[in-house]
Amino acid sequence: MEKTKLPYRTVSNRLKWSRLATFFGFFQLGAVIVMWSTSTTSLRFSLGWEGDDGDASFGSLAFALGLGFAIGCAVSGPLIDKWGCRNIAIPSLTVYPLMYIPLAFLDGMIGLLAFGLLAGTLRGFVDIVINVNGVQLERHYGRPIISSFHAAYPAGGFLFGLVGSAFARSFTESAVVPFLAMGLTMSALGYVFGRMYLRRDEEIVPAAHPVPAGVRKSEEHSKSNDAKYAGLAVMVGFGLLAFVSYLAENATYDWGQEFVRRTLDTTAGTAALAVTVFSGSQFVGRMLGDKLTERFGQKAVICGSGVIGALGAACMMTAVSPVQALLGFGLVGLGVSCIVPIMLSAAGRMDPQNSGRNIGLVNAVGVTGMFLGPAAITTVVDRMGIEWMPLLPLVLLALIAIAGPILVRKAPRFTATVQSESAVESIRS
Repeated sequence: MEKTKLPYRTVSNRLKWSRLATFFGFFQLGAVIVMWSTSTTSLRFSLGWEGDDGDASFGSLAFALGLGFAIGCAVSGPLIDKWGCRNIAIPSLTVYPLMYIPLAFLDGMIGLLAFGLLAGTLRGFVDIVINVNGVQLERHYGRPIISSFHAAYPAGGFLFGLVGSAFARSFTESAVVPFLAMGLTMSALGYVFGRMYLRRDEEIVPAAHPVPAGVRKSEEHSKSNDAKYAGLAVMVGFGLLAFVSYLAENATYDWGQEFVRRTLDTTAGTAALAVTVFSGSQFVGRMLGDKLTERFGQKAVICGSGVIGALGAACMMTAVSPVQALLGFGLVGLGVSCIVPIMLSAAGRMDPQNSGRNIGLVNAVGVTGMFLGPAAITTVVDRMGIEWMPLLPLVLLALIAIAGPILVRKAPRFTATVQSESAVESIRS
């Protein structure tokens, strides 16, 4: 997409409240995930999964959550396209936080895996509906705003990480209290904010192009199928770029602390700063992402993201001091911060009538990085040594700098073309 320079539109309070509700959706997603993460030690204690003997059982539960997430991303999109964001957001934002509570009470593996799969599926529903609503709001605003939504995710994680850490110190033998506190609070707020999402009749849908005279229906159908398959191929390409971003992110969270500690012989406390620096720079990058995209265009931002991320990985791999390593983690955080938001925004604009399906497909492909990424990084570490851990993110982020601009150019510009401008004028003014 070329450089975007559009006058800001005046929007109604209805759209502003829906925008706030979208921020909350990302905040909720980050808050719930980090509350889960900070409560795993107490959960494992209550289930008798302590130490090495419990790793396989906990790994199975974590896999069920991840598998459900991918399933939820894939199946929720068409439902959102059919029923609208509001009808999916209300039950999803309300029920999702409650799905972790049974995990604190159950002890049978089948029940735990079933609720883990269900919790992950609802997480996928929340993830897609908040992104689709964000893309719809971009159409109303006529400019990029999706990256700032994604910034609310690490913000929710940071704030509830502090709360979760306090719970973890006080409740060491059970996750009942943190799961109840998080679940009930986030559920109540989810219901309130879910009602602010856009209804189906409030969405902007581009006008259908009339079929020129003399064009046969068979020709029209053939061209339509060709365009559909080409569009799906582009969605898979977007998903692969998101995959790289997720892989680099998970490599940092899974191996960052150990990489700094072992390659530079630092203390665990100093090494832990790697994840903190990465998260902080990712938050900053997403806060700046919309303005940068508006000023320079998506092609330039994607290319710059890949270059900055690759330089950060190279900086990590050649680090001779903790400061250089932390600088590398910061650059990687900046590099990956805007890749997924831009991919999802582009996917939503490619075919507005099926934006839910497209965003779901891109994210479903992308989140497989959470499954394959750890295995790929582990293979590199086992065969080449932990000092080579950043090699895979370096290569893949460099590929993003090359392939990303080629793919994202296929997404249409931010325009005001709608099916009926008067149909949505009531919520703009």
